[in-house]
Amino acid sequence: MIIYGLNPVLEALRSHAERVHYVGVAREHGGKLQRAIAEAKGAGVPVRQLTSEQIDRLAHGGVHNGVVADVSEGTYADFDEVIDRATFVLILDGITDPQNFGAILRVADAFGADLVVIPQHESAGLTPAAVKASAGASEWVPVAQVTNLARALEALEKRGFWRYAAAAGGDAPSSIDFSGKVALVLGNEGKGIRRNVAEHCDRVVTIPMQGHVDSLNVATAAGVLCYEVRRQSPAPPRR
Repeated sequence: MIIYGLNPVLEALRSHAERVHYVGVAREHGGKLQRAIAEAKGAGVPVRQLTSEQIDRLAHGGVHNGVVADVSEGTYADFDEVIDRATFVLILDGITDPQNFGAILRVADAFGADLVVIPQHESAGLTPAAVKASAGASEWVPVAQVTNLARALEALEKRGFWRYAAAAGGDAPSSIDFSGKVALVLGNEGKGIRRNVAEHCDRVVTIPMQGHVDSLNVATAAGVLCYEVRRQSPAPPRR
């Protein structure tokens, strides 16, 4: 898989250099890409000098900043294995836009989520576009694919998680006690959370709105809610 953009390539080198087959840099941007070149050489990863046209083709028109990397396909985390040691999980019910998915991964990394869970079908996955949108966060946040989100929520309940659906008609985040184990469910960009998934949640959380537009982009909503979860229950610093 070809990933592109300076931050995604740097984070791939820093987190899983053994998965990187080579880093390609545009000759025309060589001076600006010394960080990527130095990181690749330090990790023993080959560096190839390519033309801008070659970089454009490899990135399929994506914004690449003059650098790409050929990496092995990312593997999805084992859901049951991760939740046994997790305390904060994001459940994404049918997020289909890779830009939104990548932005949510960036939020998940920023606020110390232990796992992001997505369905196997009708959902964005770990594609080059999502990796780019995550600014490299996809290299650090475990993502699990499951066949049935309702069953995943049942498994979380058995492990002591409180499950919160982000939707209209619920309680303000500041009125909820987010201490303990938290699973936050975010729905599809247009349809929201499906009924059979919402039925497996314990409580609905709603972000108070004061403007003329009555909703937020799902990635923005994730940022607001994840901030409140971590404000109430700070995560230990990551090494």
